Amino acid sequence: MMRWADLLSTARLDHEGGWVEGATGADRHQWHRDHDRLIFSGAFRRLAVKTQVHPLSDNDHVHTRLSHSLEVASVGRSLGTRIGGWLESQGELPGGFSNSGLGSVVQAACLAHDIGNPPFGHAGERAIRAYFDRHPEWLAGMSASERADLTGFEGNAQGFRVLTRLERHWFDGGMRLCASTLGSFVKYPFTAESVEGQRRSKHGVNQAELPIMRDLAARLGLIEQAPDVWARHPLVYVVEAADDICYALIDLEDAVELGHLGYDEVADLMKDLVDRGARRELYEDLLEDNDAKLELLRSAAIDALVHEAEDRFIRYYPELMAGEFGEELLDWRSASAGEVIARAKRLARERVYVDHAKQSYEGQSATLLHGVLTHLLEGSNALARSGGDGTDIGAKARDAVARLGKFRPRPNDTPYERVLRVTDYVSAMTDRFLMRLVDELRHLGYFTTPAD
Repeated sequence: MMRWADLLSTARLDHEGGWVEGATGADRHQWHRDHDRLIFSGAFRRLAVKTQVHPLSDNDHVHTRLSHSLEVASVGRSLGTRIGGWLESQGELPGGFSNSGLGSVVQAACLAHDIGNPPFGHAGERAIRAYFDRHPEWLAGMSASERADLTGFEGNAQGFRVLTRLERHWFDGGMRLCASTLGSFVKYPFTAESVEGQRRSKHGVNQAELPIMRDLAARLGLIEQAPDVWARHPLVYVVEAADDICYALIDLEDAVELGHLGYDEVADLMKDLVDRGARRELYEDLLEDNDAKLELLRSAAIDALVHEAEDRFIRYYPELMAGEFGEELLDWRSASAGEVIARAKRLARERVYVDHAKQSYEGQSATLLHGVLTHLLEGSNALARSGGDGTDIGAKARDAVARLGKFRPRPNDTPYERVLRVTDYVSAMTDRFLMRLVDELRHLGYFTTPAD
């Protein structure tokens, strides 16, 4: 069984891969520091111009990854605090820890949950995977495990890399967040080449960060279920539930704002959730304004789902602590509200995600990312062949190296590390930055499309 005394560790990554324990008696303050480090980070700020569902929308009310992450953090804090209250009542929390502290851990992990997303979100992930599938020449000299990180590029694994390597302390502990925050963040605690990674075609840890994950799992007492496969931290399920609640409901609210869905069909779905929580009085005498009504319904629906997730956490608590819970807290197969969540997701797939403008932007994203990756990788390889000083590389390669800036590869980098530096730079781009970069490269004659 996992133990909260380990799972709530406030140890932080320090320089040279070490860990430093947080100050005794200041546990809640440690997670508040994590919250602040995330809020003030450049990686978090860039989420303001990264796609949630609708790329580069002209409607300022539509959610971006930034506003989505803030809302997920709010729901996660509430859910985490409620679960923390129950744990406290059961005597499960170690001395000095409180329900609000547990809520703060979840809040910080929720803020970070999308921090590794590339431009154009899941479409960008698919484009990067497809690029390396079609261009195996860039994977020469890599192990099978290293190649799998790139052909299966994952925003989740990139997020772990951002938090532990790239942001704040560059390749020196990253943001140096608490172990408990990092553990609550890792939705897929396994590598791409692991048994679980191959089964699910997902992963949350690249080979480059595997030593950090091994140390983290040992420190948190996560159960190793197979080589490089660990049981999830119990709070991962809470972060996941908060994310599910927000995107299942708020994606539909955005669709009403954009005219893809009618008020009545979304309101009826939310009323089903509110009815389950016996909250009908909240919408029986609502205002005439549909926007106001939808906001009230959404609030009540979120409240109903938070209670459902809390009840499921309590019901399956022994399985969660043993690393044996194989569902989501709001799983459509067994949660009482799961069927409504499934309907919301289905409605989004069938009526929102197929929007012509959305499809057009996402279709472009593959071409844009393929051309940019080719330009940057060619420059990176030219630099490596030159011995690292770049004195004898051509103008096109110099342009690529100059754009990489601090992401430029080092002379002793392996082929895997060299390519990761490029994907680090590309995945950090916002949607608009990517499009501006492509315009500049086209103007210079340095951009080639996949068809070329």
